[in-house]
Order: sequence, then structure tokens, then C-alpha cells
Amino acid sequence: MPDFTNLRRRMVDNQIRTADVTHRPLLAAMDEVPREMFAPEASKPFAYSDQHLLVGRIDARSENRYALSPALIARMLQAVEPVQNAKVLHVACGTGYASAIFAKLGADVVALDEDPALIAAAEHALAEARALGVRTRVGMLPDGDTAGAPFDVIFIEGAYEVEPRSLLDQLSEGGRLLGVSGLGRAAQVMLQVKTEGVVTGRAVFDASAPLIQAFARKPEFAF
Repeated sequence: MPDFTNLRRRMVDNQIRTADVTHRPLLAAMDEVPREMFAPEASKPFAYSDQHLLVGRIDARSENRYALSPALIARMLQAVEPVQNAKVLHVACGTGYASAIFAKLGADVVALDEDPALIAAAEHALAEARALGVRTRVGMLPDGDTAGAPFDVIFIEGAYEVEPRSLLDQLSEGGRLLGVSGLGRAAQVMLQVKTEGVVTGRAVFDASAPLIQAFARKPEFAF
């Protein structure tokens, strides 16, 4: 059995600190939340590797769901600080690892994904990790959670090609939406902020992430 505690400490020291993550509560949360508990059995040996981790599948779409690499999650969460006492919507939550990090930082989290089996796995992992302050929800990702809106932070865990307009509408005043916009070398982490009802965005840093099919651009047909 791997020494996950040691691997987690090495992840923080060698992957996250070296990625210019300096926020101490975030570093502490990444050191405390056991990522292996959010990984399927086959993925547990890779829980602390510097890669996107396969955590499940959306059978209705024949789509794999990934937890983003630890360093990317840490850099993205640092970009939406502060999150203490914030209402957070975690879109494409997978098995809920990032939800647990948000909760450890003091946020009230809604974890959203499309597949009931995946959400059941998230509920089990969150309970096993004793992650308090996270509520799970099954639903279509572009629809968000209108009943729970508005949100101070909306975190899309993956890449999108189509701007998530319905999610932007669910931001509170001063709220921030963060996700990876685009694919390949042109992809960037985008931070969008609502100020006086108007949403403006800026690129935070270059990054790549698996595409979330619910936010994929529809094929165009030429005649």
C-alpha cells in the first residue's frame, strides 16, 4: 500500500508550491484532503501524480470525467480567493475532490454533475474524507443550479468551448466564474467577474484541460 500521506506532502512541496501557489490556507487544505479517497480503485496509485486523473464516466455521453491535476486546481483556486464563507457552485464535480478543497477553505459548496452514479461516488468520497459543507446535485451542467443561485464562485472543472451564459447569469454581484476556455495551445484559464450586473473577463494563465462535452461547440454544417 502506498504511503499516501507522504505522497500528498510531496505533491504540495514539489508540484503546488513550485507552481507559484503561496496562499497558506490553500496549501494546508491540499495537504489535508486525501485525494486518493476521490479516485476509483484503478486510479488510486496515480492520485498524487501531476496529471489529470480519470475519476468516472458519463455513460449517457460516453464521456470520461477527470479531476484536474493538483497544481492546476491549486492555481485556479488561488485565482478566485477569497472563498471563505462564499457560496460555490462546482460544475463537473466528478467525485468531488475540488469540492472538498473549497469546503476545507470555509466555502458552502454545491457539487454538480450529470450522472447519478458519479454523484453517488462523490457523496461516498466526501463522507469518507469528512468534507463538511458540500451538497451534491444531479443535473445538466449548462443549467447550473438556479434554485441555489446566486453564487459567489462558479468553478468549472474542465475546458469549455461555448461561453456558459446560463452560469454567468447565476453569479452574485462581485461573483467570479473560473474555467479553462478553449482547447490545445490556445487554451487559457479565464476569470470572469460580475460588476454592477456586467460580466468582464480576463485570462489568468495558459492551461489545458479535458473538454467537458456539455460545453463543446456544436458542429457546423456547410452546404
